[in-house]
Amino acid sequence: MSDLHHEKHLESYIVQKLAASGWLVGTTDAYDADRAMYPEDLEAWLRSTQPQKWDRIHAMNGEKTLTVVMDRLEAALEKQGMVQTLRRGFSIAGAGHLDLSEAAPEDRRNDQVLHRYASNRLRVVPQLKYHPGRELAIDLGLFMNGLPLATVELKTDFTQSVEHAKAQYRRDRPPVDPVTKRKHPLLTFKRGAVVHFAMSDSEIWMTTKLAGDDTFFLPFNKGNDGRAGNAARADWEYPVAYFWEEICQPDAFLRIFHSFVYVEKKNAVDLKGNWSVKETLIFPRFHQFDAVNKMIADAKAKGPGHPYLCEHSAGSGKTSTIAWTAHDLVKLRRDDGTPIFDTVIIVTDRNVLDGQLQDAVQQIDHQKGLIAAIERETSSKSKSDQLSEAMLKGTPIIVVTIQTFPFAMEAILTERSLRDRNFAVIIDEAHNSQTGNTASKLQATLALSARKDAADMTVEDILLEIQRARKRPANVSHFAFTATPKHSTMMLFGRPTDPSRPSGNDNLPVSFHKYEMRQAIEEGFILDVLRGYVPYKTAFNLGQEIVEEKRVDGKAAKRALAKWMTLHPTNVTQKVRFIIEHFSKNVAHLLDGKAKAMVVTSSRASAVRYKRAFDAFIVANPAYGNIRALVAFSGKLTGREVMHPNDELLQGDAFVVEEDAEFTEANMNPDAAGKDLRHVFDRPEYRVMLVANKFQTGFDQPKLVAMYVDKKIANAVEIVQTFSRLNRTFPGKDQTFIIDFINDPDVVRAAFAQYDRGARIEEVQNLNVIYDLKGFLDEQGLYDDTHVLAFQRARFRTAVAALSGADDEAAHKAMFAATQEPTDAYNRRLAELRDRAGTAEDAWQRAKSAGNEDGMKRADHEREQVETAIVSLTDFKAGLARFGRLYAYIAQLVDLGDPDLETFAAFAKLLANRLDGIPPNQIDLHGIALTGYQIAEREPTGDEPEPEEPVLEPVKGGGGGGRPGALPVYIQELIERLNSLFGQATPIEDQVAFVNQVAAITRENRVVMAQIEKNSKDQAMKGNLPGAIEAALVRAMSSHRALATHLLSKDRQALPIFEGVIYEILKRGEALNFGID
Repeated sequence: MSDLHHEKHLESYIVQKLAASGWLVGTTDAYDADRAMYPEDLEAWLRSTQPQKWDRIHAMNGEKTLTVVMDRLEAALEKQGMVQTLRRGFSIAGAGHLDLSEAAPEDRRNDQVLHRYASNRLRVVPQLKYHPGRELAIDLGLFMNGLPLATVELKTDFTQSVEHAKAQYRRDRPPVDPVTKRKHPLLTFKRGAVVHFAMSDSEIWMTTKLAGDDTFFLPFNKGNDGRAGNAARADWEYPVAYFWEEICQPDAFLRIFHSFVYVEKKNAVDLKGNWSVKETLIFPRFHQFDAVNKMIADAKAKGPGHPYLCEHSAGSGKTSTIAWTAHDLVKLRRDDGTPIFDTVIIVTDRNVLDGQLQDAVQQIDHQKGLIAAIERETSSKSKSDQLSEAMLKGTPIIVVTIQTFPFAMEAILTERSLRDRNFAVIIDEAHNSQTGNTASKLQATLALSARKDAADMTVEDILLEIQRARKRPANVSHFAFTATPKHSTMMLFGRPTDPSRPSGNDNLPVSFHKYEMRQAIEEGFILDVLRGYVPYKTAFNLGQEIVEEKRVDGKAAKRALAKWMTLHPTNVTQKVRFIIEHFSKNVAHLLDGKAKAMVVTSSRASAVRYKRAFDAFIVANPAYGNIRALVAFSGKLTGREVMHPNDELLQGDAFVVEEDAEFTEANMNPDAAGKDLRHVFDRPEYRVMLVANKFQTGFDQPKLVAMYVDKKIANAVEIVQTFSRLNRTFPGKDQTFIIDFINDPDVVRAAFAQYDRGARIEEVQNLNVIYDLKGFLDEQGLYDDTHVLAFQRARFRTAVAALSGADDEAAHKAMFAATQEPTDAYNRRLAELRDRAGTAEDAWQRAKSAGNEDGMKRADHEREQVETAIVSLTDFKAGLARFGRLYAYIAQLVDLGDPDLETFAAFAKLLANRLDGIPPNQIDLHGIALTGYQIAEREPTGDEPEPEEPVLEPVKGGGGGGRPGALPVYIQELIERLNSLFGQATPIEDQVAFVNQVAAITRENRVVMAQIEKNSKDQAMKGNLPGAIEAALVRAMSSHRALATHLLSKDRQALPIFEGVIYEILKRGEALNFGID
């Protein structure tokens, strides 16, 4: 190998580049290895920046001055650590406080500060020998004002890889010599260099703590098109050239150690239950440093009023990035010293974030009163009062919850003294935020209090002012962080690809900064949870022992059956057995016996039953006694809510409860003593957490290795958020298990694919969807313009009253009265339809008893029309509620300039709250029995073509009207039709998915659909339908091989029955839904 390829040439090249950017080049002979200091620079810094203090010390100590200073500094380093000593300095007799560095000035007004900053001395020392008596040298040492901040071990890919540099640190760079026990201060955690880089010409890794074989390195790479590593450079420069071009540029290097590095402190518990504080020195990863710098630079250049969307994967260190961003934003100033942002408001739904943020910010900047969290527990004042007080007195950083944030926006927009101030709003988990839904007081007072000529304003003027206020104000910038943006998140916080033009389908919004899930996985910051994803199927077979005398609502019956099956004692006990045995065999021994699991249940009642079954199984099987469980759910349930009619059939009393028994999280976890379950679960004796709509987001427990999912998860964001509870890394954690009893594997994989390489959209939001939805609501004819106008007049009176601090009770009554006629019309129409449905059903029963088939068809036709009308009413009520949410979203995207929409949104909200719901039919499930049960791994799907890269879909308009109503059915009919088709113990959800897939494929045939629409069932069956269904069955074999094979070859008599089911689905235009949620 040519000598040209050896690492000494890379070392020489880096030194040359650093010297060209302003670094001093030192020699190892001038380095004090015992103290880990470069004395020449320490003295030069003190003489240049604090000459009078140096002179006083020199007058006392003469030639020993530098030695005395270094001895005192060494003591400070041992006590406070490198980072805090560098930032805060130390004290010495004769001079008092000495500063050791100067951070970049916030503005250009103070010449003395500018001089001190310019006096910072950065030095690189090649071949730094850190052992006085031996030739032990590190390739590069990086110093600031005589203090070592970083070391670098270099390798070239021509001879060795970056792994050899890591191994050298682990093997040859111990902080304490294993033989002589000599300490090396340069390598000692917190005392010596802050960070140690292992670098080749293509990769960089870092660690902040050398600990022999236990040294843990993190990548410090830029990424390569959303993946790990670094991209090749078009200019033939080293792929790692960003290290000297960006990181080690003097301003950037100084900034890292003044504004980024901090010590994170976390409580940890060992296997014996002993608690301790674990300290980790946090050095920014490249994407964190890059994101903060780019946002801060943009905010300084453009000022307030702009959105920033950071799409950062789980495991990206969002808490630290938010802390750094918040700190830099409050320090951001124009050259004349005026702040760009007066206050930074951090919005989060993670309680744990408050403490971590405050600790991080206080370390970076020890200014008192820099950050305040708004919380009811620590103050007797209301949250809104705390908020106003904090903002009025100028608290720089305020942390609020999502629920409290609307009050912050209200104060920003209504408090006269805040109106001229600028705010930065940082939103944690932005996909959950509702930035447009401000508090109700704002709607009544904003326009009037904002205008001096309020007395002369018309109703339309006020409504326009309120509507404009919904659009984000120009004095507020939003910094949104999320791993899983929705389409609305991209629209609200994304930037157009070309910022000089408005958003459009040819100029789509994109994230300001990305750190994608695939890169985080490849870099080892999170685990790929889908590698351990195993879908199972739960097969039920049902029977009914009694004769039914009436039909029931099909949809309600399906839901009731689904709930009946979910809570059935056999289902619960069998799954609990499966989970405990699987956990014991595959999971319990991992992480030195510390591995934990989460069970995601479908409801609070299900969680309670799981916990009772879990405890009963452990009592009956003492061999599993080391597996203890906690259960997490909100509120309380009664015995009536958790019992099942078949409980008495089960041996033992696991499910036997009194109807008035009460179940709460506290009484079901008696040993937790009311403490936060997140902390209790960290204790070694608790291995399993059973949850119902809790801890599926924002819950970080690195020892979670397995998840058992017994719940249909609603959407892609929730799927990724829930399963990502497992992706946190932990020493020794190299695999995860997800056992999914419910969800479609293809849906799960599609959800992760949506975010694997970063979210994207293909079309912007259609702003006219708000008018589409209003058009549907208008068409129902339940209100008219006079009702809305009367509501508007009453609302204006409440706004005027609110401005004067009064409460116009008569105006409130008038608003209520304006919605009275539409309320009565809706409720009257609903009652009439219910009566007609009952009459039609009675007619059907009479015709059935008389054997009158024509009468049955006539009654079914009437019932179907009635049910369609009821569906329209249901859609109307849902549409009213949806209108308010949709309007709040659209009004943030554009100044609609339509005051009538503002009135209608409030009118629709009040009307929706007043309308009668359609209560679910009471379904009598007496006599139904579970006749078959099986848990089995799903068959793998066949090879399918690569799906297109998924995109986020915008909100659609319309109200969903026009859907056909469903005829009532006999429950036995539902059971028999599915059981008879597919035999014993075939999962019902598999049957439903299979039927719907075949129907969807068949629907693609336009000829068949035309025949179905224009002909009777008998005639359609004689046409192209049977052949089309058989072709669809062949296509469906890739994902439902067993069911398709059963119909095509094993049971040909079942095929005509199946064809009838497909015909009915296609005729109604509605997919089969068995309600298993």
